[in-house]
Amino acid sequence: MKTKHFFHFATKGLENDILFGSVKEFIAGMNRIALCLCRLGNEHPVIVICFCLMDNHVHFILYGTEEDCVLFMENYKQATELWLRHHGDDNLPGKFWQIGHWPIPDRDRLRTTIAYIHRNPTAAGMAVSPAGYRWSSASLIFADSTWIQSFGRRMDSLSIYERRRILNSKTELPADWTLLPDGMIWSGNYVSTQVMERQFDSARDYQFVLNKRVEDEVNLEMYSQQISLPDRDVKSRAKDMAGKLFRNREIQDLNVQQRLSLARLLKKETGASAKQIARIVRLKISEIEPILNPRKA
Repeated sequence: MKTKHFFHFATKGLENDILFGSVKEFIAGMNRIALCLCRLGNEHPVIVICFCLMDNHVHFILYGTEEDCVLFMENYKQATELWLRHHGDDNLPGKFWQIGHWPIPDRDRLRTTIAYIHRNPTAAGMAVSPAGYRWSSASLIFADSTWIQSFGRRMDSLSIYERRRILNSKTELPADWTLLPDGMIWSGNYVSTQVMERQFDSARDYQFVLNKRVEDEVNLEMYSQQISLPDRDVKSRAKDMAGKLFRNREIQDLNVQQRLSLARLLKKETGASAKQIARIVRLKISEIEPILNPRKA
């Protein structure tokens, strides 16, 4: 039997692009968490412990087998691309997502990572407390949410037509889940708040961990294991860049200066190694190393 575990999943922040550019896109992004969980169903059970959606990246703590948790994230990514293709207005699909994941070894790390995820908006300089940020699970922990049931509508009170029109999906959802007036599925339906709360001794204990500066500690763990991409993905991105910049997707047709420019952009957007980029842009590593890693040169 495959072992279930806690995993921290995150996407690297997009440099010049966004995943969620409006309230409508954030609401759809929240709803996709619920829809993707229901699509995976009992065959691939995944539990969402906590999450945060930022404009250019996302964080999740998931519990399940590694394969099922990766499958959830891949489904979430694909569903986001599909939604943007049909409903994204000015926010176009084709994001260059890098999804990394890290097993959480113990309770101390789990507590710290929950706090790190909930602190994301505040750490990013937003004038909002973690619990006041709408697009995360921070408002659920140690909170009285009983009023939500009377404020929203049960799923089984909606007609099939209404449900599909609001959610842009045919996916069946549990009858007792709550749909809020703005068309958002209440996150308390699909986040395991009890599991999240059990990691802390009390609400005061949670506040203590939340108020600690944990960014450096978690970031060091995440980026000491850089998210690596296979050559085919980096090459596909390189071709797209070349087409936009030089109107020629064939890298071998570019001159040296154009390939060096392409190498710089690949380093910035993918974090790929100099050795990998040299293969993709067809230059010697001695030619691009001084540009990509000037301190080492």
